[in-house]
Amino acid sequence: MSNSVTSATYIRNLSYSLRRQLSDILDPQERWKEIIVSIRKPNGDFRYSQHHVRRFAGLPAQGKSPTEELLADWGTTNCTVGELVDMLKNNSLLAAVTLLLPGLKDAIPAETLQPGPPSGETYSALPTRLLDDAGALAGSSSASTHILPDSREPEPSGEPFRNFRLRSVPYNDLIRITNDFDDRPVSDGGCRLGEGGFGAVYKGVLNQIPVAVKKLVPIEDISLEELRVQFHQEVQTLRVLKHENLVDMVGFSCDGQYPCVIYPLMSNGSLLNCLACLEGSPPLSWKQRCSIAEGTANGLDYLHSNHHVHRDVKSANILLDEKRVAKISDFGLTRASPKGTSTTMMTERIVGTCAYMAPEALRGQVTPKSDIFSFGVVLLEILSGLPPADENREPQFLMEVTFTIDDEDEELTLEGFLDKKMEDVDFSQAESVYTLACSCLQDRKNQRPLSKQVGRGRTHSLTWS
Repeated sequence: MSNSVTSATYIRNLSYSLRRQLSDILDPQERWKEIIVSIRKPNGDFRYSQHHVRRFAGLPAQGKSPTEELLADWGTTNCTVGELVDMLKNNSLLAAVTLLLPGLKDAIPAETLQPGPPSGETYSALPTRLLDDAGALAGSSSASTHILPDSREPEPSGEPFRNFRLRSVPYNDLIRITNDFDDRPVSDGGCRLGEGGFGAVYKGVLNQIPVAVKKLVPIEDISLEELRVQFHQEVQTLRVLKHENLVDMVGFSCDGQYPCVIYPLMSNGSLLNCLACLEGSPPLSWKQRCSIAEGTANGLDYLHSNHHVHRDVKSANILLDEKRVAKISDFGLTRASPKGTSTTMMTERIVGTCAYMAPEALRGQVTPKSDIFSFGVVLLEILSGLPPADENREPQFLMEVTFTIDDEDEELTLEGFLDKKMEDVDFSQAESVYTLACSCLQDRKNQRPLSKQVGRGRTHSLTWS
């Protein structure tokens, strides 16, 4: 990406991977502070006060990068790469200079190209070796029993993952427990469970624990470097956020051909497959569906309360454990917001699943209200047992069925829309769920409810039972 960057490029237009590489250079030793105190307003006053500096300095405790957040905030002022490069030069941060403008490398003495910390460690893009076990991140839940204790194995020094303890599993061990990533379905005697975000998922047993191994593999339009961005994001998110309705993480692997994330095996698979009764699974009862919807809402509320936006909420990413407790999964697209749940950010790359995407998400906006929109589609799936999209169905997208149900001139009614496989449905409760789904699916994001309003006991419009 950096080959297309010039001095006139706006900071806000830098790619995510390039900003990630800059943060790998400037976050260690807090070198970003040398930049923030150099930024001025057009009238010559300093743009950032000491209060701002303290706020940015506290971001790592929330699992965020001060450099990335600084670039995002400063980038709203139409600042350019040229301005940033001048500041980097003035502070002898020359590795960052050549990262942004490689053409300047020949003009800089090689011995001055230190990438930041005095130790001489190189903070490159997204490494294939991670971890520097320096203890748990302050303010996180790293002391929880959900995170494996330090194995005391010598860990490689690594760029993005500093200050946390988590088990790194050798890639060769994953090859062994998945029979060399056997692509035959589990039902045919293989190990492949299905497709996950940016890769395939395989079944295995690690230290006598059944696990699901997600192997991130490059596909069309997604490079290995971009996959490592998703890998980094998912591990960072699951390291910091712990909740009964979020999937846990057993460990990860980054010393082999492909990065992998390891989770406990969810014995009941995904909500999508359960609603379709795949492989002869029994239909979900109304009570089970309400419990799954409630758990998903509580998981989203936890994410949003901790200033994270999932960006790919869908029934395929809601996994069910042996008790059919809902676990939100697949955090490769998750984005941390700098100022809380009302914040809307912009992204150049549109990501997510079309059948679940809110109007603003299609324009590149990142907001918790987009997750709420997607949750509305999931509620319609729970009510109907239908997939979110079907090219042979009219309307093709399930989100559009509300227009038909609410139109008195159409034959489809809510009663006719409900999944006939449910024998214990309470119609009055189903009406409440449908009303909530319609509220979540409002085109205007400010008209949708907050995640706090869709969980148990948090709204008068719905009673889970």
